Amino acid sequence: MEALGAIVERPGGPVRVEPIEVDAPGAGEVLVRVHASGVCHSDHWAIANGNWGAPFPMLLGHEGAGVVEAVGRDTDGPEAGTPVVLSWAVPCGSCRRCARGQVRRCAHAWRQPPRVRLARTGARLEGTLSLGTLATYTVVHAAQAIPVSADLDPSLACLLGCGVSTGVGGALQTGGVAAGDTVAVIGLGGIGLAAVQGARIAGAERIVGIDLVARKLEWAAGLGATDTVDASREDPVHAVRELTAGVGVDVAIEATGVPACVAQAVAMCSGGGVAVAIGVPPLQSEVTLGWSGDDTSAYPNKVSLRVTDGGDPIPSEDFPRMAAWALDGRLDLGAMVTRRVELTEDALEEAFRSMLAGEVIRTVVRP
Repeated sequence: MEALGAIVERPGGPVRVEPIEVDAPGAGEVLVRVHASGVCHSDHWAIANGNWGAPFPMLLGHEGAGVVEAVGRDTDGPEAGTPVVLSWAVPCGSCRRCARGQVRRCAHAWRQPPRVRLARTGARLEGTLSLGTLATYTVVHAAQAIPVSADLDPSLACLLGCGVSTGVGGALQTGGVAAGDTVAVIGLGGIGLAAVQGARIAGAERIVGIDLVARKLEWAAGLGATDTVDASREDPVHAVRELTAGVGVDVAIEATGVPACVAQAVAMCSGGGVAVAIGVPPLQSEVTLGWSGDDTSAYPNKVSLRVTDGGDPIPSEDFPRMAAWALDGRLDLGAMVTRRVELTEDALEEAFRSMLAGEVIRTVVRP
């Protein structure tokens, strides 16, 4: 069948919306009609740096929701007609961590099935993070299509596929935020704001949102932050220490990808605290930590630094739970969607521009 998709043919290349050809799903695969897809910083990272090892051309998008249209032979998974959210972070079941039962630390070794081609050249397309959701149709492994309630609007549900599950999971799964904890979140884009919500859902007593952009501080306050710090005006480590009477926070979450912010998260932690690094860093980057010598140093404070890609999810368990939170009001997905647009080149160009400028939390494309 012919469909439409957002294509990037080389690293750093332009985004083109053009016809694609989609084959029927094979064994263990499903064809999904995409109803909504968020535009995420990871899409921009993939354009600039490459598709995590997969070759170009790339079918852009990885934060999608839709409906299963067809199911391949011998496939265990959702049936045709099932509303689903697509996930790149499904435990693979074969890596060393999965083999040892540590499925939340999976290496995520998925590759998109070879069912999608660029109509103009016939070249195989692999989706961003094995999905390719900025398209009218895509084919994925059945295990990556996670059934969710039909009552949840797809333009909200799609956020569970990456940004929301990464932030909420980074707070709950990786950081282990618990009732009564104090939490700091550095970087209040989509993932950081989801981490604020995750901390609120966990019952954190105090949540400090930190960013350089005043609008983002306002968003954080609306989603559960009890305090905000404008890092363009004051040193964030000093500010967090001051807000906590010099003690520091139980959990500090870095959601920027900026290496220096990882060191800040460590320095914000109280004794025995946990720093969580979520943001995708630049290639060839390094982190330098304050190790010993003052009350923000990692060694005397026994600080743990944990790294997550995607919030360490088990999507088949976590997505339905988060969807239920969205339906009962605990997780505010509506506030995370700033704009809804169609699948056009101009709309995608503006979506990336406004995202990088900090003007939106999420733009959702409705193919």
